[in-house]
Amino acid sequence: MTPESPGRKALPPLVGTLTHDNLRSALIKDARAVQLYTVFAQIAEIEGFPELARLMREIGEGEALVAAGHLDFLMSAGDPVSDAPLGETRSNIEALLAGLRPDADEVYPGMAATAHGEGFPDIASWFETLAHARRAQISRLQAGLSGTDRP
Repeated sequence: MTPESPGRKALPPLVGTLTHDNLRSALIKDARAVQLYTVFAQIAEIEGFPELARLMREIGEGEALVAAGHLDFLMSAGDPVSDAPLGETRSNIEALLAGLRPDADEVYPGMAATAHGEGFPDIASWFETLAHARRAQISRLQAGLSGTDRP
């Protein structure tokens, strides 16, 4: 049953509650875990530990399901980062764009400038590459938005 299903009590608004903050924190934690398990599984595979790699991939897949569960509850409250509305594909793409634009325009360029200033040219180049990649993702998603227009 969904929160709107007959026979189910209407839920209070989620935004601004500690539960909302907890869901956002849990999503960040579990999404991070998915990435770590994926990368660490690749390292284990390279180092010759295929069973450990399989185990880490399996646990990582479980963490991905947990993160999806958090996001499912957060859908009614909006994107955990930008607060943009979520739900239908068009809204989801717009939320992705809202999260990518600051990365492309401010976050990664600022990180690159800091890395340059602190004497880390390779890291600065990495951040510059990520800013460029985010701009490419933005272009691709914006092009995809035209496919969500319904006659």
